[in-house]
Amino acid sequence: MRITAGVLMIVGGLGAMIGASTAVGVMFVFGGLSIVLIAILTVLALALMVMSFVGAYCAFRRRHFVLAIVGAACAAMAVPFLPGILAIIFLVLTEGEFYGRGPKETV
Repeated sequence: MRITAGVLMIVGGLGAMIGASTAVGVMFVFGGLSIVLIAILTVLALALMVMSFVGAYCAFRRRHFVLAIVGAACAAMAVPFLPGILAIIFLVLTEGEFYGRGPKETV
């Protein structure tokens, strides 16, 4: 399940970047936002994407459960909400694997 959670967080991270850049681009074209606000939203989307990827890495390695959950939460804040929410559920179900209490998968 950790591989599934990692893949879902990667999808969520990519969704954060694609969705935010599309929304910011549309608002810029129609003149709804200033350049400073567009820059802030873009940096926020990049931060969500990076944290989603860090969480996916932690989920793949079964290390740092808290970072994996934070990454899943960042993926849940992205435009496609479902992958991030599913990643949180899968991580909570496999929490014991991060601490050596559960069965480990071989890759």
